[in-house]
Order: sequence, then C-alpha cells, then structure tokens
Amino acid sequence: MKVKSIMTPDPVVIELPATRGYALELFKKHKVRSFPVVRRGNKELVGIVSIKRVLVNPDEDQLAMLVKRDVPVVKPTDDLKKAVRLMLDYDYRRVIVVNDDGKVVGILTVGDIIRRYLAKNEKYRNVEIEPYYQRNVSVVWKGTPLKAALKALLLCNAMAIPVIDDDGNLVGIVDETDLLKDSEVVRVMKSSALAVSSEEEWILESNPILLFEKAELQLPKKPVEDIMTKNPIIATPHMSVYDVANKMAKYKIEQLPVIKGEGDLVGLIRDMDLIKVIVNRR
Repeated sequence: MKVKSIMTPDPVVIELPATRGYALELFKKHKVRSFPVVRRGNKELVGIVSIKRVLVNPDEDQLAMLVKRDVPVVKPTDDLKKAVRLMLDYDYRRVIVVNDDGKVVGILTVGDIIRRYLAKNEKYRNVEIEPYYQRNVSVVWKGTPLKAALKALLLCNAMAIPVIDDDGNLVGIVDETDLLKDSEVVRVMKSSALAVSSEEEWILESNPILLFEKAELQLPKKPVEDIMTKNPIIATPHMSVYDVANKMAKYKIEQLPVIKGEGDLVGLIRDMDLIKVIVNRR
C-alpha cells in the first residue's frame, strides 16, 4: 500500500508570516487539529502548527513561534509502513507528503490510516487489540475543575482522559476539544516584585512592583462531568483491530476505554496504538 492511496491530497496550508488570530480562524473554519505551514512565495515546508499549541500559548501572536519544525516527511510513492514507522518514531499523528521539489502535495494522518486502511482490511479481523492497548492510563474524577483537567491532559500528553466517579467506575471521557471549545483568551494584569541589589535597598522605602499585561486561557468554572462525553464507546481486550478501527471510523473518535468484566476500566486503546499492527505484522 502506497501513501498516495490513502493520503488527503492538496491540504489547506498556512503561509508565513501569519498571526495566531489568523490561524484560529482557519481552525474554526476547517475543524481540523493542525495545518502544514509553508513560506509565502516559494511554498517551502516550514513545519506544522496544532490547535493545542495555539490555544495554550495565548501570549504569542506570531505564528512562526508556535510552529513545530521537526516533522516527518514522506513522498506519495513511499510505502505505508514507512509512514507509520515515522509517526511512531516521532510520536506524531501525521506525516507531510511532499513531491520531489519539496512542495506539499498531501497529508497523511492516523485517522486516514484507520478509516481508509485498517477499517477496510479484512486480514485484521483475527488480530486482537490485547497486545496494543495502554495499561497505564491517567484518569480524572468527575468533579475535577476544567482548568485542572486540562493541566492533567497536557501533563500526560494525551488527547483524552477517562472520567471516573467516587467509586472509581468509568462514567465518561473528556478530550482536548471538549475542554478548549468553551475557552477564551483574556488579558489580565499581573504583578512581579523587581529584584533589587543590596546597594539600592537603602533608596527604596518598599519593594518595587512591576505591573504587566498577560494573555491567559480561561476555562468556565465547571466540573468535568458537565462537558464530558457520557456513556463512551468502549472496547474489550479481545476485540479485533478491524472492529475497533471500524468503531473509531464510525464515531469519529481517536481512543476507546478498554473494559473487562462488569465495566472494570483496564486501559485505553488509541488510534496511534492501533497502527502499530501495520509494522508488527507482515
């Protein structure tokens, strides 16, 4: 299977120079998580900018400062396995597809591989997800404030976190888009004490304070249970890669909690985990 068979051709790109506000408008319009970034004029690839990086850096207005520059690149004629290996090596959800001149001609995401390959390939009906799902999974309590939940999401470098109740039972799942869609960037005044040398102390009657304006991402003051997805789509350890890929494709989700017995949460299967099967099997 060649990259060109399942890539998304002619993706929307952002040309530099550009502002953070311009990028946010494009994210809102096209409802995607990231864009390739190119130089205006020669269309040379610069890197990728993600919605998460834009939102969690509200103080930075120049988009060039928010671009991830070390990104995996493939050609349309490269084998799918090469693209998957690059995604796994870089721990990155997409590769940029360029032609021989280095121009962007497509993008291949984990979602493309799930929908257009794994969910349609019958040979994965007999391959269980058991070796692939994540056992060590972060969770948040249903009463966790949104700001704390976002911090947990960023610290564990996840796209989604299962939500549990007081008894530790799975009651939902929350992802970065749930947390960020009601957020807003506000300007607030901050203060900081200035450092003063011992020679200067006798001149000052009090510690000098520097006031400055700072952009901050604010989230509504509500608990995770108010915005989480309740009754999430689930998987079990012995489900097939084919069936899980079809669930992901049907419901347009990137991860499923893995359940044993009477609803006991034992892990999480992500689309990034699922594509490992492509390089692990002949």
